[in-house]
Amino acid sequence: MKLSRKSVYALRVLPHLAQAYGGPPISVSQLGRAESVPTKYLEQILVTLRKQGLLVSERGKEGGYALRKPPEEITLGDIIRAVDGPLAPISCASRTAPHRDPNCPYPFETCWLRQLMLRVRDNISAVLDRESLAEMASDARDAMTAIEER
Repeated sequence: MKLSRKSVYALRVLPHLAQAYGGPPISVSQLGRAESVPTKYLEQILVTLRKQGLLVSERGKEGGYALRKPPEEITLGDIIRAVDGPLAPISCASRTAPHRDPNCPYPFETCWLRQLMLRVRDNISAVLDRESLAEMASDARDAMTAIEER
């Protein structure tokens, strides 16, 4: 599995929203400046996360984005699935949206490659669905503190 640039940017900016949870929304420009992400590209990512139910948005001068639910309830798997779709390395190994490749010569249920990729997908999911946005935000804060102390 390779993360898209959109997922990487989402994972970089969401700790800011986690740390601000319960407060006023944060503007796209503030988030973009904080992580050096182009504003127009970041807006697309945040709209996707809103449509997938992870964020809320407010319009206007004091508007911006905020988490829809506490950061402890959002996993990294939730974020990556919202931006990139299923975690499976091949479509037939998806647990949420399995799709049989019409060109595959092996039976769907017994295909050795599918069985292997299901295990890979399950292990990826086990890690990403265990780590919350709150934990990632704490790790990100610790990393920034260490950089500032240099």
